Amino acid sequence: MKTEDFVTKNIMAIVPEYMPGEGDRTIIYTNEENIVLSLRVRNIVTKLCKHYQLDMKASNQYFGGLISVSNMIPLPLARDKVFIQLKVRKPISRYDGGVGLFNIDSIERVKEGEDGIYIVLKNGIEIKTLYVRSSIEKHIRQGQMVKNLYDTRIYTLNEAMERYETSDTPATKSDIARLYMAIKEMSNKLG
Repeated sequence: MKTEDFVTKNIMAIVPEYMPGEGDRTIIYTNEENIVLSLRVRNIVTKLCKHYQLDMKASNQYFGGLISVSNMIPLPLARDKVFIQLKVRKPISRYDGGVGLFNIDSIERVKEGEDGIYIVLKNGIEIKTLYVRSSIEKHIRQGQMVKNLYDTRIYTLNEAMERYETSDTPATKSDIARLYMAIKEMSNKLG
């Protein structure tokens, strides 16, 4: 399967799985289908970040700093694609991934089962996690904060551009400062 085949889908969750005799693979849950790839979650996330032109390290520094988190930072690919990271299985080896990603807009609820806590997606699929309910709810709140910060940031840039396109007034000091911050942020992302 080519990258284009899954990056354009409405991804609800990306979950690692180990198959004896086959090794690591990943299940990508979408609204339409479940896609099974012989790639690790890390490789899939790298392909998604490349598609959405996101520097994951810069995103982690920026949003992690804003919400005061240094581990398992939510990943904002787009306005409707903010993913939280949750452990879903115990790693088998040193480089084995046990973390799955969940689109916060695709989570229906958190469910307690006899053998653990599950994330229930809006399409009814239940995925077991290794966290307690309070930790999952904390991660969901952090994801919502990142989504709100992402929305505010995009809205502010769009609002500024619209204002300059429709207005013929001179720029104020605060307009210039906002423009400077936006340019600085873009240049930091470019390297």
